[in-house]
Amino acid sequence: MSDSAVAGNERIVEVLHALVTQAEAKGVRELAQALGASRSTVNRVLLSFEDHGLASVSGSGNYQVGPRLHVLGAALHDRHPMLRHAGAVLERLGEQSDATVLVALHDAPRPRVVVVSCRRRPGPIKYLLEPGTVLPLHAGATGRSILGRLGINALGDEPLEAHTPETVTERAELERLLAEDARAGYTISVGQQFPLAAGAAASFQCHGLTGSVSITRPRFLTPDEDLVRFGPMARQAAQAIEAACAEHTLPRKLDPITFPAGSTAVERIARLVTALVANPDGLPTGNDLARGIGANIATTNRLVSTALASGLALQHQGTLHPGPRLFHWAALLGPDIDPAQIARPILRKLAEESGETIGLIQFHHHSKEAVMTTVVDGVKPLHYGLASGVPIPLYAGAGGKAILAHCPPDDVRALKLEPLTERTQTNLQSLEKDLEDIRERGWAIGEGERIPDAFGVSAPYFINGTIAGSITATVTRLRLPEIDVQALAHMVQRAAQQVTRTLSIL
Repeated sequence: MSDSAVAGNERIVEVLHALVTQAEAKGVRELAQALGASRSTVNRVLLSFEDHGLASVSGSGNYQVGPRLHVLGAALHDRHPMLRHAGAVLERLGEQSDATVLVALHDAPRPRVVVVSCRRRPGPIKYLLEPGTVLPLHAGATGRSILGRLGINALGDEPLEAHTPETVTERAELERLLAEDARAGYTISVGQQFPLAAGAAASFQCHGLTGSVSITRPRFLTPDEDLVRFGPMARQAAQAIEAACAEHTLPRKLDPITFPAGSTAVERIARLVTALVANPDGLPTGNDLARGIGANIATTNRLVSTALASGLALQHQGTLHPGPRLFHWAALLGPDIDPAQIARPILRKLAEESGETIGLIQFHHHSKEAVMTTVVDGVKPLHYGLASGVPIPLYAGAGGKAILAHCPPDDVRALKLEPLTERTQTNLQSLEKDLEDIRERGWAIGEGERIPDAFGVSAPYFINGTIAGSITATVTRLRLPEIDVQALAHMVQRAAQQVTRTLSIL
């Protein structure tokens, strides 16, 4: 195995971690200094990140997390059984305890834990432990309950830091406390991590991860009888998460990860991270994994070594699973994404290249409604102005029809085809033929169907294979004779495909 290749992979992961965990955007020089790396190396990695949406750069040259990382973080929240069930478990526990409650994971292989989910009860005095907060493994109920599962050797050989005067730093005394915790089935701690805090926690395991559920309140608001009551409550919540993880099916065959394409180290690591997020029940190793991420077996083995050493992945029962470093990133990035915000740079570039006004239409499946959420004005002297926040009929105009072409036939037949202009299509059979042509062609056109003097070209975008909306270019019909419709349609289609790739995991 090439030491330089492994070192290069590790540097890429380090730069990713620095991007996610930094409090504000930083320049190449600052990131290089923080990582102890050369500016040329960090700059080369960041440029590659920018190409694939892993990083974005401001006008002043500072780098921050890119849209693709936000999508991957949100997908891990949505797909992994531990994160998906943690919210409901913590909601119930918070109501029962009237305290700050949280889920944390061992940040293996490092001797610390990271908060991945938190709920705070309303009130004037409370502890603020945001997702992504790093806590010690040996001090406080949150970390110590995890240490009880791992064993004292997980602390390594370094001296233990005293966070408060009450922190236990003698290993023999710590082992005695761990034995008491094991007999009780939960951990109680007072003032060992934060001077005025008291809490109880219990540990769980999920797909190779070791974590804990903990309850924390100010000590002066928490009598001893509350702590004794909190312990079993935390244990029950931890057992609920562990049970939810056990319900999941065996790993399925790995579908090929094709985005981003290419054979650079950054591209391969991005595909591996995507595969881990898309398959939280486990990835195969060896040749199956190599085929799935499009790399030879030697390269794949180097990637796996980096992933295991850095905590991107962990090995459990012969398969690879998302590791604590991915959960750390997901905790900081959060469970939600705004497709309009992610798509805006793509829309802006399309508006600059085409000169036309570009709009993003988002489709809401539950209500079967489409809304124009984002508009980027064209740069040509005579361009069309669109309003954002307006509903878009699915049967009239290019933007709506590009979406409707990928909806179930019953949804099409259920529409009430009311004329909006004299050009609106109100015949069902003609509309269905139009939608069939749109599916075959890949893009839609509309001339005066929704707005009398407007002409539109639109292409659909998808999220994980499901129609999610469309991108539309709108021009005034006065300029139609000078427009190369097919060229414009291909530009819009490429932009829609880019939005699809960025927002999709599969």
